[in-house]
Amino acid sequence: MRPPASARSAGRLGRTIALVGLTAGLLAAAPAAVSAAIAGPADTTTGDAVATSGCERAFDRAVRAYVETTARRDLDGFAALLHPDVTSVFASDGEVLDGKRATVDWLRGFFADDSWTQSFSVAKQTVVGCRTGFVLFDSVYAVPATGTRVPLLIGVSYTYQHGRWLVLQNQDSVGRV
Repeated sequence: MRPPASARSAGRLGRTIALVGLTAGLLAAAPAAVSAAIAGPADTTTGDAVATSGCERAFDRAVRAYVETTARRDLDGFAALLHPDVTSVFASDGEVLDGKRATVDWLRGFFADDSWTQSFSVAKQTVVGCRTGFVLFDSVYAVPATGTRVPLLIGVSYTYQHGRWLVLQNQDSVGRV
């Protein structure tokens, strides 16, 4: 049998009140935390602004990874950025590569050649929630030994799937710089 409340120690009562207050505070915060954690791409509530800004930061990291893996000629790292259904289109001859396998096979030879350099400057970047993103690069592909210098515009479209930004289309065209 439990003693009446008046017989409980003041310390125990104080701890109980503190615990109840802490629990109430956590429960009050829980809906917002749960909403932000499970926010989907179609959500449009105010709480989703936190999730969207997280997606935008993740998009910035994906764009940096695109540039950095190219500079390092990191085939595995670059391949990890590609959607299975990626399409790549090249300005030089209009060649179209369908799918990740074809793109990675082409990149294998491209990255194996260490005679070239390539610059990337973001000309435009757009993110639509946690659904799609696009970046347009002003780029220069150069082969210093031959004096080759080709200005390109490279458009890269991304989709957000399973918590990751993946390249869905990569297209270059002879462009400005």
